[in-house]
Amino acid sequence: MRFALIFGSQGAQRIEHWQQLVTAPDGMVIQALRKQAPEFADSIHSDLELLFRNHVAQPVIYSYQALLWEQLRTQLPPPVCTAGHSLGELAACAAAGLFKVEDGVILAATRARLMDAHVYEECGMLAVIGLDETLVSELAFAEGLDVAVRNGPRHMVVTGPVADIATAARRFGNAGARRLIHLAVHVPSHTSRMAEAARLFKANLERLSTGQLSFPVFSAIDGIPARSSTTAIDALARQIATPLDWDNCLRAVIEMKPDMVLEIGPGDTSVRLLSHIAPEIPARSSDDFRTARGMINWILGHRT
Repeated sequence: MRFALIFGSQGAQRIEHWQQLVTAPDGMVIQALRKQAPEFADSIHSDLELLFRNHVAQPVIYSYQALLWEQLRTQLPPPVCTAGHSLGELAACAAAGLFKVEDGVILAATRARLMDAHVYEECGMLAVIGLDETLVSELAFAEGLDVAVRNGPRHMVVTGPVADIATAARRFGNAGARRLIHLAVHVPSHTSRMAEAARLFKANLERLSTGQLSFPVFSAIDGIPARSSTTAIDALARQIATPLDWDNCLRAVIEMKPDMVLEIGPGDTSVRLLSHIAPEIPARSSDDFRTARGMINWILGHRT
């Protein structure tokens, strides 16, 4: 029985994800989260918008993913590989053993802080669905935007100043885009604007790395597998300032011939994309299940 593990990213978080953290046992991850993002417990009741701000969202999402994987890993065989979309690659590396799970909270908070520190004007991210990628690139460039993520041939994410995003959205709509989704991310992730943040983040990764990987981590940049800590650190740092080809990464995961794929959310974007590429592979998101036991039973139920 072979399963692949994928971690999602920012943008699909919901209140119930954070409620699970607020009620979680007071272990090392929660203690680290309280230090790195002390607002997270109160914001559920006082300021929902705060949960979407980078400095809170990144450590909270990482903590949610890390705690959920901790519930699963002792009941399952190791995955054949893992990957993570944007921030999710941090959780993927933690799952593979690149650093201690509680140190990942520090790294998530550091990642957010460094990215925020290198934003010099209000930015946004926009998913453009239904247009050819060449046309999206041309229209984005014309408006001073960058292509940040390629989720598929007709599913791109662009980023840049919010005023330019608004203008570009009208042009994408006039060109026939099927859907335009403004994402709850306010930094120009995966562009050269984040180059200095990526350089500084790499130093933090090197300081907290614990050694080799237990299983390969596929880079969200290009789908190349990291099998050593050096390669994983380089990819995890570079992706902050480098466009992601998530479509290619998912295809690399499929080439590992998993019997099933589990996405640890929030959200189910990756398994929906993967199911479009390889509908024969069972793929589900953690959001499909009420409990960790349900996920374990689903994976073990495919034992051959």
